[in-house]
Amino acid sequence: FFGSLHTPAMSKTASVQQLLAAEKRAAEIIQSAKAARVNKLKKARSDAEAEVSLFRQKRQAAFEQYSAEQESTGDSGYQAAVVQADRDIAELRAFANQRKDKVADILVGLVTKVSL
Repeated sequence: FFGSLHTPAMSKTASVQQLLAAEKRAAEIIQSAKAARVNKLKKARSDAEAEVSLFRQKRQAAFEQYSAEQESTGDSGYQAAVVQADRDIAELRAFANQRKDKVADILVGLVTKVSL
């Protein structure tokens, strides 16, 4: 009996106000979730950029170290090859000088020998 004291117009107004309050809370929750998502994406992007930067620095350092090793090895390797080539040439010249008289005699013999 006492429950009928509320008029239908009052309950409609209260219901509308409740709906508006619920919509407002929902909008706030959605806005908060969007802001959290944006912040999470920004953090993920900055973390990824930091990781890429660190990787790039490590690879650059490794490349520079490799280049320095190759330069030092390349120069000394080149110098060693030149020295070895000079030695080989000197040995071949000495060998040819030791044998040139014998080779000349063989060639003259072959050229002057006539077979009939």
